[in-house]
Amino acid sequence: MPIDMQSAIVAEIIARLADVEAFGQLVFEDSVLRVLDSEDDTLPDDFIVIQPGLTEELERVGPGGVRERLTLNLTAVTRRREFAPVLRAARLGIKIALAGQKAGFAQQGVLSAAFASAETPMPPGEGRRWGCHVMPLQITYLQTFK
Repeated sequence: MPIDMQSAIVAEIIARLADVEAFGQLVFEDSVLRVLDSEDDTLPDDFIVIQPGLTEELERVGPGGVRERLTLNLTAVTRRREFAPVLRAARLGIKIALAGQKAGFAQQGVLSAAFASAETPMPPGEGRRWGCHVMPLQITYLQTFK
């Protein structure tokens, strides 16, 4: 049975981001808006949500696999009043945790990884308590079928 590369990649990112100061205590895959709209009082002040984005097929590699590019939106979320410096520190911590041309992936089949050029800081809106910083990470990998 082939390895589901996307699941393996997300699992490795969750493990790697656990080292990000303050934010690494809770790292999970979900929809950012669903989490923020849930009004869940059990959430810590700082955490990271991994939201799946686009998957692009880049090239068929014979009958045995395909080269794909996955975009994951890594979102540092905080409810701290002084959100800007906290989110900048989280951004740096995420970049450090995922440094290198392959973002440090040990998973065989990962070909490259890079943050997309457009990151989005989002201060808390009126009546909202959460601020966040969205960092799209693009990972190119080989998905085998056998």
